[in-house]
Amino acid sequence: MKKHYYVFACALLVIGLLSCSGNESKDKEEKAVQEEKPMEMVDAVSIWDGISVRKEPSSDGKWVSSISLGEKIQLTGNSAVDSSEKNREYVEIKLGDDKQGWVVSDFVEEGSAVTAIKDVQIYKRPDLLTKTDNSFKPMDVMALIDTRDEWVEVKGKSQGETWFWTGWVKRTDLSDNEVDIAVAVYAQKALEIEDEEKRADAIQEIIENESFISSQFMMDLKNELNDLNNDEEELIDESTEEMDSVETDSEEEETKEAISK
Repeated sequence: MKKHYYVFACALLVIGLLSCSGNESKDKEEKAVQEEKPMEMVDAVSIWDGISVRKEPSSDGKWVSSISLGEKIQLTGNSAVDSSEKNREYVEIKLGDDKQGWVVSDFVEEGSAVTAIKDVQIYKRPDLLTKTDNSFKPMDVMALIDTRDEWVEVKGKSQGETWFWTGWVKRTDLSDNEVDIAVAVYAQKALEIEDEEKRADAIQEIIENESFISSQFMMDLKNELNDLNNDEEELIDESTEEMDSVETDSEEEETKEAISK
């Protein structure tokens, strides 16, 4: 009887060990599945032009690419701090061509890109009684962070300013059309060119680009180009008049000399 009891106890022990082993194996499989689950990407946008993307979260990291103002990106959810750069924070991003890298967190913002279609008054909160002294200019590009009824919260750098403004603006003063955003970015660069001839050439290039025809900024750019061309014609006319005047004065002098002789 004792022998049978001993065999029965051993059998129960073996079954228990096999059960524990099976549970451990199942737990490991479930953990592996969880680790292989892809991270959730978050849509974001660049709010600065020409930001470097690095292989590592450091300014010394290998250069991967650069991103343009208003360019769509995705945040992977990973972040890091570089203690050698006064604890500057970096975030990992994924580009449209699936390349991944790290950028300084200050220059990207979760949300989507928008551009101002006219002067846009900035408010502290979504309330007309909270008006600030700041406003975005036409063709400023910014990130749309939040929406509340006819109001939207945005963050961006206005032309001529050195850092970002964050505040609430009216939704109707903005465009989220990708063609308008692209034209706004290129137009800003063109309008900053000091040499009027080169500026006119840059504007002309935007106007002639068939991909940009539908932009509501086209008329503004055409007017700017006409003004530049008119200024150039006026300069040519003034120069011609001066030359004619010099030639006339010279002829009069020659006539006087001939008469005196």
